[in-house]
Amino acid sequence: SKPMINKTYIVASTLALTSVINAQTLFVEDPNEDQGESLPLQYTVSASVGYDDHFTSTDSSEGSDSIYTNAALGVNYVNASPQTTWKIGAHLSASKFSEDDRGGSGVFYNARLNLDLNHRINARTRFVSSNYVSYGLEPDYSFSFSENGAPTENLFYNLDNAIGHRWTTRLGTYTGVRLSGVEYFGSNSGQDDRLTYSLYNTFRYSLTPRTILTASTSWARTKASGSAGDSTDILATVGLDHKLSPRSYVTAQAGVNYRNVSGGRDGYTNPHISASLNNSINSRLRLRTFIRYGIENFGTSQGVNTFDTNQAIRVGFRANYTVSSKLSLNAGINYIRYDFSDGRNTATNTSISGEENELINPYIGFTYRVNSKTSVNASYHYTDSSSSFRNTDDFQRNRVQLGVSRVF
Repeated sequence: SKPMINKTYIVASTLALTSVINAQTLFVEDPNEDQGESLPLQYTVSASVGYDDHFTSTDSSEGSDSIYTNAALGVNYVNASPQTTWKIGAHLSASKFSEDDRGGSGVFYNARLNLDLNHRINARTRFVSSNYVSYGLEPDYSFSFSENGAPTENLFYNLDNAIGHRWTTRLGTYTGVRLSGVEYFGSNSGQDDRLTYSLYNTFRYSLTPRTILTASTSWARTKASGSAGDSTDILATVGLDHKLSPRSYVTAQAGVNYRNVSGGRDGYTNPHISASLNNSINSRLRLRTFIRYGIENFGTSQGVNTFDTNQAIRVGFRANYTVSSKLSLNAGINYIRYDFSDGRNTATNTSISGEENELINPYIGFTYRVNSKTSVNASYHYTDSSSSFRNTDDFQRNRVQLGVSRVF
């Protein structure tokens, strides 16, 4: 760097640079949000074969051994410009299992769609849209409503749209609306569907170029099917976002959830905690972890019984290690615990005792690049589930998969 002429210039330059950096990071919950580059339309075709020693296709199944094959098509595209960045990711797959307790073809489908938009209306204001839709059997343990492999296909969606505005060089806000829900098909149709719409506002105050203080409030209304009552949740949290390095950051929030349930318990509070870490240790090793503890509305209908409170904890950890230009390894673990309380029998209007579900899912895998277009991958997943609800929710599951993919 060039030597400065005097101390006054040094201070003035530092303050000016700090203001510019603070203004930029006020909008950025993910510090990589404004660092994307355009990527051409990319297709990925893959095929795999696997073995599952506890495959279930109905909610009454106790699980059975099954060999399966899978074919998938993925699409990714990123268009980044100074004013607008949008990203799209889509995945469609079909799996053929040798066993199917439904007496069907043994074919199950999975699909998901991600669409993200960041439009900079002007230097101070932007529109941010983040949308996720999935259909299929397997849950994503970071947000899923099912603590194990869902017995029937389901549709899950989360649509989030917000306006971000920078009021000063240090203070900014996000104000938005979110729509999320799940719809079951097959034997579970209409029994545990959920639709939640919410309004929220987040204040972001820049303490330093690397640290943002946050304060958020949200109001959410959930319409429930089955025996569960509709609910209203008001959540207030405070937290921080801290950038550890250009490619590493941590976020954390803590607060209180105020809850009312139609026909059930009203006017009570529950704690809410969430944190995530995305850390590039070096050029070879990258770690990702999250923890979330709070109220969830999924899974609370159990026939004529329902639970007003589902206090859930989710923990996830994943490590990616690049051995060489051709070989990379990954490993991780997911943990979920549901504590159901404030239960009642809706037919007799009597109280029932609480229940709990618990699941742990460690896994390991590798990817080997044959060339710039083709790669071979393999994975092993182990799942241990226990529940006080049904015997079919108590199981151990091993799943092994080997596949090949090619990019076009």
